[in-house]
Amino acid sequence: MPYSMNVKLPRFMMHFSYAGQAYAGVQWNPSAKIDSVQGVLERALQHFQSEKSSLRFGVSSRTDRGVHALHNTATFDWTSPADITTLVQPLNAYLQDKKEQIRILRIHPISPQFHFRRHCHGRKYVYRLGFLDEKEFTNINSTIPFLKRKNRYLLRDITPATYNLFEKDHITYVEPPYDMEAFRKGIEVFQGQHNFAAFTTTQGRLNMLTERRCPVKTMRLTLTEGERLVPLIESSSPSMTVFNLVFEAEAFLYKLIRRITATLVHMAKGQMTVQDVLDRFSCPPDYYNSSLPTTLKPHGLFLYEVKYNENDFLNPPMLKRDDSITDDIDNIMTEVQEEDNDDEDDENEDEQQFNNKMMMSR
Repeated sequence: MPYSMNVKLPRFMMHFSYAGQAYAGVQWNPSAKIDSVQGVLERALQHFQSEKSSLRFGVSSRTDRGVHALHNTATFDWTSPADITTLVQPLNAYLQDKKEQIRILRIHPISPQFHFRRHCHGRKYVYRLGFLDEKEFTNINSTIPFLKRKNRYLLRDITPATYNLFEKDHITYVEPPYDMEAFRKGIEVFQGQHNFAAFTTTQGRLNMLTERRCPVKTMRLTLTEGERLVPLIESSSPSMTVFNLVFEAEAFLYKLIRRITATLVHMAKGQMTVQDVLDRFSCPPDYYNSSLPTTLKPHGLFLYEVKYNENDFLNPPMLKRDDSITDDIDNIMTEVQEEDNDDEDDENEDEQQFNNKMMMSR
């Protein structure tokens, strides 16, 4: 059942975290072969209901399959006599018993007029990138025919820097050659307000039409040196340098962060230039069918924080009428994520849908 601000039931917000590699994204997905985070949380809540009723569950920040969250939020209606705010520990015990990689951080009441997305002040993501040293490759017998050319990518799985099994789902590796100065210059190009329509996928542009979302975003990016999750014994010359690429904005388009980061990697490898990025900003439709940028793997991407003003939870500021109507009507159609196939969407099918939508909107 779609989320609605018109339902006058006791409403609550849940703050939670999860390991994304275990789930088909955060949002409920009927076509996925594995559970979504939302599906697991709804079952957990229903386990503690005296009488089964609709939860009207709405997630604030949608993440793809493989993307992790240190902090995400959702709102739901609760009509059971049990005080849901006292069930955080029992809910986590239930999730642990079911061997789920999800933990609930907090549950608290909110006003029925509070909107989990419209009242959000911003979101922060962190992308952990491991830049491999050239020695990782020169010290390996790369004369093996199988490892030449198209199979060279397999070297990433057999280099010493990637032996740490605890990192594999929590970092994206960048293999040499690369120019870190070009990577840093690319970050500066993406700072500030731009039209990012050319940096989402065809599915993302479909979502823009359906949800009436603006592709112009104001973004802040920072790059800081990170560290390994589980340090290993290394020689005096590190075989990999870890960087944290931080994204901050009010909201993001579908797969936008993964494709911006892929653009930066393309620039570091000389496959794209600053002018290529500026051209995509100035005239996005000219680049809707471009082969670049690609979509970077989700490993290492974390939703770090969903930002709210705590005072808004019980006394939210009034929203424009159009905002609430759009969300209530379109919610159930736009909330469902298609299963992420790790790389690109089925672009041909999506392109046809996009063209049809454009014709209908004229």
